[in-house]
Order: sequence, then structure tokens, then C-alpha cells
Amino acid sequence: MEAETDRAIDVLEDLSGGIDYALVGPRDNRVHEIRTKRFPFNTICYLGRDFGDGLWRGCTGTLIGPRTVLTAGHCVYSHKFKRAPEKITVIPGRSGRDTMPYGYIISTQYYAPKRYVKAVAARHPDRKNFDYGIIVLPRAFQGIKKFMKLKPLPQAEFDKIKHTKLITIAGYPGDRPVGSLWRHTEKLKKSTPQRLFYTVDTCPGHSGSPVWFLEWKNRKRFIIGVHTSGILDELGRSYGCSKGTVLAPPGLMNSGVRITPDVVANIRYRNRKVNGVKTMIRLP
Repeated sequence: MEAETDRAIDVLEDLSGGIDYALVGPRDNRVHEIRTKRFPFNTICYLGRDFGDGLWRGCTGTLIGPRTVLTAGHCVYSHKFKRAPEKITVIPGRSGRDTMPYGYIISTQYYAPKRYVKAVAARHPDRKNFDYGIIVLPRAFQGIKKFMKLKPLPQAEFDKIKHTKLITIAGYPGDRPVGSLWRHTEKLKKSTPQRLFYTVDTCPGHSGSPVWFLEWKNRKRFIIGVHTSGILDELGRSYGCSKGTVLAPPGLMNSGVRITPDVVANIRYRNRKVNGVKTMIRLP
């Protein structure tokens, strides 16, 4: 029965043509994922960020190796507070307030692109184009051995995915019960050299979630982006994510950072230099 369910989800991720899950409207189509000990959902991590006040501010990340978590840049550095969290609690496969099948690990070592951290102006393009980061764990989680791979693709491949495949985003949105994992599969709408655009349902807390697609011939999932940005209404609220808001009208899109060769290089070699200057900054 489990194998049949897995195959059904695989097929859903790889459907081509003609299906629109009405992400932006007229309804919310996120699915509550309860199989958090199964790959790839066991690699999706709830992130609790502590800025020194003892509060956990949520984000999402993905284990892309035994000790490396991929997330959004604004999850490891806050332009609002002008600093990084003092510590980040990483919980893979969390499925409820008190359900943590792999336990948790606290990290105080994370990195973000220098161009993201130094982009002080809110509308500076580097705030969107370099909004990714990594968390380095002091040790590996026991029981997690398989990870999705990053896959930078040429534009022609993105155009093909847009017409023939679906993308999936899974994470921990703040408008759902604490610690519950939610996913949604939809079509990629548009891509630029540094950004991906889609109508996958997301809410605050989903930031840092992986954007992946399924390569059906070998049933492998590849991360092609990091979700970073939602859609705000005229009052600056996320559409449909809190009381008093409505779903976003058709035509609006959420977005994320595209995985490119430079992004991969910065993630793999966090001390990398270009023209003698380090591309990543260690935080805090």
C-alpha cells in the first residue's frame, strides 16, 4: 500500500500539461504531509531562529548533506534586526509541536552571500537575487542518509520543465498547526537568470523551502530553487495567510532564487573567493 501511495505522489509530481491547482485562487490546495520519516520529506527541516529573546521565529530548510542545510538568506540574516540569529534550532521531519523523529540540533554557524547581507536598501535587487544561505551543523542526524541534489539547469531545460513537468515546494507555514509539514505541487510559470516564479501555495514560514522536480526516468528529485518571496496585499499582508486576508488574484506569483552554477559553488565552497573577495559571509 505504501509503495502504491509513493508512486501516486511521484506521478503527481511528474504530470504534464493541462493541470492547474489554483494555487493563487480560488482555493488553498496545500496538502498536509504526514510521512515525514520518508524521503524526501525527512530532509525538510523546521528552523527555529532565536535572536536572543528566547522566541523561535520559524523558517524552513533542507538537508542537502549530512551537515549542510540549504535555506533562504533572510532565514540566517535579518535586515530588520540588522543581524543574524544567535542560534538556529534545526528539526528535520518534524510532524507536530512535540513530534521530532530525528531530534534537533542547534547551530551557531551559518553563511549567506555577501551581496545579500550588504544590500541594505529594501528594494536593492541583491535582496532578492542572492537570498539564500546555508546552516552548518556540528554533527549529522542519525538515520538520514539520502539527500536531494542541487541541479543548475540551462534556460532551455527550465523552458522544458515549464511545459512538461511540475514543481513541488514543502515546508512549515506559520498559518498551520505548529510543526506541521505542508506541500503543494504546481507548474513553473516563469524563470529568469536568477529567479523562479510559480503559483505554488506558500505562507510565511515557508521561506527557505526547496523547490524541486521529479526526473521520472530514474525517480530522482532535484532541487532547482529556494523559495524566498510571497505575494503581499495592499496592506503588506501575505494573501490568504492570516485572518482578514483573501487568496491572491490570478496572475500574481510567488518566487524563489534559482539554483545556478554560482549558487552551487558558493554553497559547496563557503570560503570561495572571486577576484580575491569572499562571496559568502560567516554568520553570526
